Amino acid sequence: MNISTRHLKAFLTLAREKNFTRAAALSHLSQPAFSVLIQGLEDNVGVRLFDRGTRRVELTVEGRRFETSAARLLAEFEDAVGELNDLAALRKGRVTIAALPSLCAQHLPAAIAAFRAAHPGIDITLYDVTADNCLDLLRRERCDFALTAIVSATDLDIEPVFADDFFLACPAGHPLARSRSRKLGVADLLPWDFVQQDRYSSVRQQVEAVTYPHQLKTVMEVTNMATAAGLVEAGVGLAIIPAVARFNFARPGLACIPLPRKLLTRQIAIVRQKQREDSVAAAAFIALLKKQWKQVRGAA
Repeated sequence: MNISTRHLKAFLTLAREKNFTRAAALSHLSQPAFSVLIQGLEDNVGVRLFDRGTRRVELTVEGRRFETSAARLLAEFEDAVGELNDLAALRKGRVTIAALPSLCAQHLPAAIAAFRAAHPGIDITLYDVTADNCLDLLRRERCDFALTAIVSATDLDIEPVFADDFFLACPAGHPLARSRSRKLGVADLLPWDFVQQDRYSSVRQQVEAVTYPHQLKTVMEVTNMATAAGLVEAGVGLAIIPAVARFNFARPGLACIPLPRKLLTRQIAIVRQKQREDSVAAAAFIALLKKQWKQVRGAA
């Protein structure tokens, strides 16, 4: 069976006009071409759909039954095509992102605001979660892509986008703050108390990998970097923080000392499901995000 939307449109036009000449003209076809189209439809369905009189064309019983279905099918098809056109033109759609809280707080808001202004019909959902939860949401198809620290995973596509260095956060008058002219090593950190992120965080895992077989003296564990900043400011302990979270520690009483890249660094990446292409909306958001990041790094 080979029935197209042209057949359905011709059928519905003739059913409405009840005249081949008028229906052909409205369809922008010659009358012979229009008649061939109607005949082809009847041949495909195997029944006559019209009783052809000398002055008037009427639907047969089968034609009247088909009219409702034909109108519904054509409307659904046109709605589907219209929706695809809206998606392609970024008039409609959805982007769902899972990202590290520090990225959500500083790196994503400007991009989200710019994207919403350019494409107000597209909904954006943002999950600000830890690295493990980013990947869990991605694997469960709860988000289009994740923005997180680079991982080793054979089931995911990983696109590094920028290097994220680390800093030692401490009170401005701390001895390590006064020795910022030299590069710090693990031995410099071991004597001091530390406020660390919980053991499930990617930062904590990287710090412990670097300091192994030694361990930092952890006096408190927290989840939120802003909490860590308050504790460091109060003198509870020092903290090792990634550059993306440094804004939390921009306080008059604190200093952030760069740690050598060869000691500790990580890559922030766009992570997708394996061999899965971005939706039109997700691709547009990622392009805007990369452009903004490039501009920020170029100005730095």
